[in-house]
Amino acid sequence: MVVELSKKQIEKGIIILVAFVLLRAIMAEIGGVSQGIQFSLHSVLFLITTFLVLSVGLVYLGFTKWVGVDMKKWWYDRKRILGDVGWGVLGSIIVFILAISIIAPITMLGFASMSSQGTRQHSPVEFLMTVFFGLAIASFQEETIFRGFLQNVLTERFGKWQGNILQAATFSIAHIGYYTLNAWPLFLLAFILGIAFGWLKMSRGTLLAPWIAHGLFG
Repeated sequence: MVVELSKKQIEKGIIILVAFVLLRAIMAEIGGVSQGIQFSLHSVLFLITTFLVLSVGLVYLGFTKWVGVDMKKWWYDRKRILGDVGWGVLGSIIVFILAISIIAPITMLGFASMSSQGTRQHSPVEFLMTVFFGLAIASFQEETIFRGFLQNVLTERFGKWQGNILQAATFSIAHIGYYTLNAWPLFLLAFILGIAFGWLKMSRGTLLAPWIAHGLFG
């Protein structure tokens, strides 16, 4: 589903996108997200702050109150919710396979050193924190901005697949500051997965399926 936006709405949406990229890079550095989510007062405060500032403030209120869009139309269709949930779960399996297919050969060939969190067992609280981060923070923010807003705008102007590829490229580039520049496999992975999430958006018409796939993968 492509929702037409006015020129003013598009300009405001781009401002939100740029602000999101900058704020996320700063907050990720402060929160140490790249090192994994572990239970501590610092991590809990970081997750709550990120959720309130970025998810609720910048993204939700920014698009609903400032840009003036009906995010319900972006996110779900009551008649297709069960199908979207099923496609979301299937999508998470697909993107996991894609990730393994991309990262494993690169790592084996020695072109990049991909950091690992090891085999440490995570506590139930850490698991819940990770799920919260994946669904309520990372996936909600990125799916709303890149597949909800940006893909919609680019598709209206260039066509479905052109719009999908362009949003995925922007999605990848927007991780500068969140990923270090020498971690180029992660940017490649973000581009490929951005296309996959965009394909789910194209196929289902709403953000529910890519949100589930993105959140479960993350």
